[in-house]
Amino acid sequence: MRKTIYPKPQDWRQCQLYAPLLLAFSVACPVQADNNTRYEIAPQSLDQALVEFSSESGLQIMADGAMTSGVKSSGVIGNFSTTQALQQLLAGTGLEVQSTQNGTVTLQPAARLITVAATQSEGETLPKVTVQADAEVEADPYDPTNTNHPYNKSYSVSNSTTSTKTDTPIMETPASIQVIPKSVLHDQQAFRLEDVIKNVSGVQTQHSFGGDYETFVMRGFLQSTANYRNGIRNPAIKYDLANVERVEVLKGTSAMLYGFGDAGGFISTVTKQPSSTPYYSIEQRFGSYDFFRTEVSATGPLSKENGLNYRMDLSYLDNNSFRNTDRDRIFFAPTLSWEVTPDTKLTLSYEHFDENNSYDNGTPAIEMGGRGTGNAQLAPIPRNRTFMDPDLTNTNTTDLADFRIDHRFNDNIKLNAGSVYSHNKKHWESVYLSRVDDITPGSATFGNVNRNFWFGPEELNSWTSFINGTFDFETYGVKHKVLLGGEYYNNDFGYDVAFGKIDTVNIFKDQVPDITQAQLNQYRTKALDYSPRTETTSQAIYLQDQMTFFDKLHLLGGFRYDWVERSQDFSSFYDADPTTDEGIDSRSDDYVSPRVALLYEATDWLSVFGSFSESFGPAFDYDVGPADMPGLFPATQFEGGLKAQALDGKMTANLAYYDLERTQFYNFGGIGDPAEPLKGHSNGVELDVQGQVYDGLSLIGTYTYTNTEILEDVASPANVGKRLPYAPIHQGSLWLKYDFNYGPLKGFSLGGGVYTSGERFGDNANSFVDDSYARLDLMAGYKRKLNDMTLSTQVNINNVNDAENYILRRTRGNLPAEPLTVMGSIKLEY
Repeated sequence: MRKTIYPKPQDWRQCQLYAPLLLAFSVACPVQADNNTRYEIAPQSLDQALVEFSSESGLQIMADGAMTSGVKSSGVIGNFSTTQALQQLLAGTGLEVQSTQNGTVTLQPAARLITVAATQSEGETLPKVTVQADAEVEADPYDPTNTNHPYNKSYSVSNSTTSTKTDTPIMETPASIQVIPKSVLHDQQAFRLEDVIKNVSGVQTQHSFGGDYETFVMRGFLQSTANYRNGIRNPAIKYDLANVERVEVLKGTSAMLYGFGDAGGFISTVTKQPSSTPYYSIEQRFGSYDFFRTEVSATGPLSKENGLNYRMDLSYLDNNSFRNTDRDRIFFAPTLSWEVTPDTKLTLSYEHFDENNSYDNGTPAIEMGGRGTGNAQLAPIPRNRTFMDPDLTNTNTTDLADFRIDHRFNDNIKLNAGSVYSHNKKHWESVYLSRVDDITPGSATFGNVNRNFWFGPEELNSWTSFINGTFDFETYGVKHKVLLGGEYYNNDFGYDVAFGKIDTVNIFKDQVPDITQAQLNQYRTKALDYSPRTETTSQAIYLQDQMTFFDKLHLLGGFRYDWVERSQDFSSFYDADPTTDEGIDSRSDDYVSPRVALLYEATDWLSVFGSFSESFGPAFDYDVGPADMPGLFPATQFEGGLKAQALDGKMTANLAYYDLERTQFYNFGGIGDPAEPLKGHSNGVELDVQGQVYDGLSLIGTYTYTNTEILEDVASPANVGKRLPYAPIHQGSLWLKYDFNYGPLKGFSLGGGVYTSGERFGDNANSFVDDSYARLDLMAGYKRKLNDMTLSTQVNINNVNDAENYILRRTRGNLPAEPLTVMGSIKLEY
């Protein structure tokens, strides 16, 4: 007996309730094209799963109730075509699909190879599939469309929202965007952003404020102390990767969508979201220098019938380092999501980050032949020698709240809106160095340097609210995806500091004197010297149209209009006369940021793109600023390249050439620096390749050629023609991992990678350099099923060859990279 039911969209939940009572069922809706769609159908009875699938796909399904009764489906979660989603939904059920007239699909017991249903009104025939009866068939672990699945191993990702703020296939995105999924983070045991970006071309880590901020150099230009979370700017805070699903890196100017920012691009973490499928894990890591890290994750439904799901991620970190510095951190991030209706979803998340760490000034540069001889170099001292005091600790606390609503009016109109608020507090107890005495080699004072203290609180409040509407429609055969949005942003930043000289030490002496408790107490109670304050507010509207001609040619165009208001109070630095207001200033600016890009899908596996964009920035000013506030500096970029994919999208590549020019107003920052423009230029070639080469073998590889030049430097004309600091001419990496999926070694994994860099200059004058290096990393892991649980063990050995290199910052301090380190882990998932 067969029975056909035609529920209205609003009767969808009623269908769910009555599905188990049906002897047979079918859902009829307007049939849609077989494009990728987001499915979140949890494991459940096949009857109920098919009702949900039919409602979401618009596909009519007919089946004999005797076949489906009591059968379980493993569900389907991720972005799939109708074909792929239905295949996964039926995997392991012993049923298969065949087509009938008018696009109706009928289920029948699995036989041999069959031709699957035509799911479109145009009569499209789905590819042949093999369905094994009475056998558990798992989802493809290397599927790039399902990377949010906890057991997915794919190194490639099919879609991203970062470049366009719409869910767009990367092969149709006319920009250089690199996505590092959690499978790579897991295989390399990454817990810091610097552990992730080593897999991205054109990006280097920079040593910022003793390592208390995570800053980077992108396409030759130094970024400010601002990174992004889910595409929202978060200045002056650090991230823990316990709740990070993937890291997306958008290269180049991006003001059209994100407003004022850094010219080289930005790095955005994408957080894990609650799931209706229960999942729990606990992992313990341990390693060199007393490294100890615990991660716990849990997600699942609180009320499945009401669409209420939760997620909780927690981590604890405690470690020392080869430089006798230490750090401890606790991080937890609960998230709730509520599917109010099938078309409306609310998400509320919170993050608490609390870290204590040691400020590390690093290793200074010195002219061993005497000042002015021009042969400056990183000081030839042991790389584990520090000049700080172990009794000093910086504290860093961030609380972040994020609320978001996603609503679908219909298949053509969607809305998302939200607000993100973060509150960051720091308290500095830091020791830093002045310039080393390198005037006269062989003298008693050669190598002497003043140690200074920097004590005081710092606070930043940041708030972003946004609303985006996406409209899909067609005019005269041209498909449009229009984004119309608005944003409000405010950050209020200030710090109070007491600083001064502690003593004089010699960098070449083994013993660095301790600072007495009496001195520390004196610094902690000293009257404040400076109390700078800044505030930035911006309001913006933006419009973007993604047009598709002939299903192959994609034209993207748009603009953003920003109203930016800034104020500063640096009077404590500038006011010798308290009756004046020098150092207090404010200004308002309007900016229009255009973007135009073109992409052509030459074949199913190759796309060609080109773009032009502008920006203004930086994304965040820390403590730089002259007495009179200048405008934000502009940047312009031209970019072109190729995108390729193979093996059904499991292997992807991006090759880009860019030309980028930026004007900024400071060399290295520091209040009191003259507000003279420094103009720089960068062009180069970047190659990123990632994904599955063949069964079990995954790779992620990069190559970068970066040509930079200082075009104008009014303050130091001699620097014109020299390279911008930090970025090497050549840089590359290659990481390979092999999973033994069959045979006696099933469950084992082996991996290794090489990371190389050419020499890098440490300042605009190119006065000192860090030599080229190559570093080798290795890993081995084993995973085994224990009933309903999965047990994983893994060991990573980083810098196996103990290569010596430095994360550069400036003459006074450059941080040595870690020597050979070992990290092990054991993880239980169920």
